[in-house]
Amino acid sequence: MTDTTAIKDTTATLLHHAALQLSAHCDGAISEDGVGFNGSDTKFGNRVAIIPAEDWTDAMAWEVHQMLLKYKRQLAWYGVDYDAIPEPPRPMSLGDPRGEARQKARSIEGVSTRKISLSNDTFIVRFDYDARCVSQVRMIPDAYWSGAHKVWYVPTTSAAAVRAFADSNLFVPTVEAAMILNGVKAEEAVMPEPKKRVLTLEGRKIVFSFEYDADLVYSVKAIPGRQWDSKAKTWSAPLTSGWDAIGVARAWDFEISPEVEAAIDGDVYEQQHREQLSGAHDYEIDIEGLGTVHPVTGDAIELRPFQKAGVAYALETKRCFIADEMGLGKTVQSLAAIQGANAYPMLVVCPASLKMNWEREVRMWLPGKTVHIVDNKVGVKNADVVVINYDILAKQKVPLKGMRFQSLVFDESHYAKTSSAQRTKALKEIAASIPAEGLVLALTGTPVLNRPIELVSQLEILDRIDDFGGSWNFRKKYCDAKHNGYGWDFKGCSNADELNELLRRTCYVRRQKADVLTELPAKGRYTAEVEMGHAAMAAYRAVENDTLVWLADGQRHEQADVLSKITTLKRLAGEGKVEAAIEWIDSFLDSTDRKLVVFAHHISVVDALAAKYGGLRVAGKDSSEARQAAVDTFQSDPDARVIVLNMKAGGVGLTLTAASDVLFVEQGWTPAEHDQAEDRCHRIGQEEHVSAWYLLAEGTIDDDIYALIAKKRLVVDAVTDGDDEAQDSVLNDLVATLIKRTK
Repeated sequence: MTDTTAIKDTTATLLHHAALQLSAHCDGAISEDGVGFNGSDTKFGNRVAIIPAEDWTDAMAWEVHQMLLKYKRQLAWYGVDYDAIPEPPRPMSLGDPRGEARQKARSIEGVSTRKISLSNDTFIVRFDYDARCVSQVRMIPDAYWSGAHKVWYVPTTSAAAVRAFADSNLFVPTVEAAMILNGVKAEEAVMPEPKKRVLTLEGRKIVFSFEYDADLVYSVKAIPGRQWDSKAKTWSAPLTSGWDAIGVARAWDFEISPEVEAAIDGDVYEQQHREQLSGAHDYEIDIEGLGTVHPVTGDAIELRPFQKAGVAYALETKRCFIADEMGLGKTVQSLAAIQGANAYPMLVVCPASLKMNWEREVRMWLPGKTVHIVDNKVGVKNADVVVINYDILAKQKVPLKGMRFQSLVFDESHYAKTSSAQRTKALKEIAASIPAEGLVLALTGTPVLNRPIELVSQLEILDRIDDFGGSWNFRKKYCDAKHNGYGWDFKGCSNADELNELLRRTCYVRRQKADVLTELPAKGRYTAEVEMGHAAMAAYRAVENDTLVWLADGQRHEQADVLSKITTLKRLAGEGKVEAAIEWIDSFLDSTDRKLVVFAHHISVVDALAAKYGGLRVAGKDSSEARQAAVDTFQSDPDARVIVLNMKAGGVGLTLTAASDVLFVEQGWTPAEHDQAEDRCHRIGQEEHVSAWYLLAEGTIDDDIYALIAKKRLVVDAVTDGDDEAQDSVLNDLVATLIKRTK
């Protein structure tokens, strides 16, 4: 068995030896650069050098290892190979390692270094740094510090004050100095009252007021979110860092106002409440004005209990992530929260492929509210809800800021993970213009906790980064910060559990499908409206126009000819959605570790998507052996996350229970086709809620076909309905719908 204690002791011994080498040559960078410790490390470096390695704390060892990286080249001159020294583990709580070193070094040095000598008519006061001594010697009339000689000078006219100072701090005077000091009485000293150290509350900030003390400043700097006010000459910390602030204040004998403790207690209660609510499955809340009937199917619609909890969290925090797993209704939760706060006008920023879906969701859940889709041709117009895509956000920034939005939702918020991107900069400016009582909500199914650095710019947009100690502290604490000799690397992840807890306490609500299965039906259907590219839409429109003219010519057309014309439109719509489908699938794979079954109709669409996602496919031209091999791989291989099937070849007879999510890039003609395809996942052996997603190309026959099939499902049992009869019925209704558009 490995002796971890022995390993730790060996590491500390090696680090101690390295610190001793630097300390032996150190002059604090006063006369020689590149020799010994630099000015900021001199005290700490010299202190750890005199403390035996066995007395080092874990925090001191870690701090020394981090500090010595910058002296790697110099250590090599002294025969010390820095890279050969193991990196000690970072303690769960780093604390104040430099303060610990100060205390341990002081106990070793004792009072032997505290001396008072005399030169002409001036006392020379020498001592190793001690915060208490510094604060007291400053109070002696006419005392001043010599940075060059590292001593305090005090005129003999202040002898009584020096005597009082020496007696209370156990200083040893030389014979010459003692002759003068013994001739005065300490009680005769007139000492000014030291300035009190006070902790007060200003809004949601805790304010430290104190005279300068290097070690105290170092302790304050360790508080998450601390900031220096150069005008007021005070340090402050956010209320969310209250316990850290109180700990420092008590350790340094601050006078703490009752308001501070009361505010911290209240904030702790709020944080605990938010943490519970962030994972809640139910909440009693009523949002007036939400839609109650699905505009297509006529079904009753309402918020699910866990969605109400998400709405309550958003209304309480005002600026937060709604990070539920895909399929749990992040969009409706954000709309309900905006409606509950009456925070209109509202701006939605989303990927281009989701703009039409947002319009559809607004019209379903916010009946009576106006909605405007922004593009570079139309520009920005007044509406209750304005929707714009990330790609054109920077170009439309000025008119958008002039709209005085009361709320902002940025969907797929990881699109703003790069702080230098123009869209991120524009989003930050717009978010900063939202009033304090308004809402700013980030929607994402991709929490990116494996690379927390991606959260920084999103937290800045939400105006939440100070709750995590500011950008720099967030990077150091949660991004496994490492200095590689050239710069800082923040690509890692550290303290992930702590980060998740703090997120939930401040601005993050997330539930997974497995958490709320009891609230979900066995199978659910959802639509995702997407935009086709300009070229694909132009090709579609040309064929559509010809088809409409042909249908409206007054002649009787054979059913087979009608089907051929409509099938061409379906193929063009399907091929035009491939890019949007790839974007949707990528987002799904990033946001969950689940598998996905993809259905399409045309072989061109099946081939394109299968080639993109590993090649697993089931199509009519594949042999039965190849089909079964693809299914077996999908069912058994955890790395095989996507399989693409033709609806006819793969819609029946197969078991794909390794997945509980189905995406239809293209539609069939009957409810039965879709039900049977969905049931490749929804069958014996499936223990999860099955989600069936339908990708609809906005402005095409996709919407018409989906609505007609949904209507058919309401009035006819799809399982017993004959395929041919159902297909003819839907086709005839579709033709009638198209002909109406020509009149």
